[in-house]
Amino acid sequence: MSFVFRGYLRLLQRYTLATQMGTSAVTASVGDLIYQTQFEDKRLSEVEWYRTRRMCIYGGLVWAPISNRWHTLVLNRINLQGRVKTVLARTAIDLSFFSPFATCLFYTSQGAFEGRPLRTPAVPDAPQGIYERLEERLLPTVQKQWAVWGPVNLINLSVIPVYGRPPFANMVSIGWNAFLAAGAARGGIPPGGNTMELETSLAAAEAME
Repeated sequence: MSFVFRGYLRLLQRYTLATQMGTSAVTASVGDLIYQTQFEDKRLSEVEWYRTRRMCIYGGLVWAPISNRWHTLVLNRINLQGRVKTVLARTAIDLSFFSPFATCLFYTSQGAFEGRPLRTPAVPDAPQGIYERLEERLLPTVQKQWAVWGPVNLINLSVIPVYGRPPFANMVSIGWNAFLAAGAARGGIPPGGNTMELETSLAAAEAME
């Protein structure tokens, strides 16, 4: 296994963004599969693969590039006098600014993948809009993010050697992605779901005005 680990680190050094995108796609997919098979008690034949695909796309194509830019352009440039001050400052800034943004990014992108409207339409049985979904879930999700990633960042930046930080964060990401998958599944819209009904209801509402 050590040669796999060393090979991964070489890829991370040589093809940083591409490796991070591939890793995030895998950890997001695994997190979703863990949630569906372990918490929803589904067999592999019962897995709703469109949910796994959405998480995979989010992790690889949405999250990873933005996270990479945040760390390289912002966090890694924060260097104060003393290691402890630097670790605390990076962690505080990450939790204060990036955590709320990351939560908004997740629910907005998942809503776009689902074809969810920006605001909840004033028609019966309309799907919850992205704005209302964020309004309901932003603070609880961010609080859990602080509880998980606050200690993880402190440990990762102060105790874990530099070469071990990406694998450590990736292991935690699997569990975190399972939590995100649970949030996306609650009130989620399957492919094509509610689309025709929503269009019909909106047309009827416009005709009545």
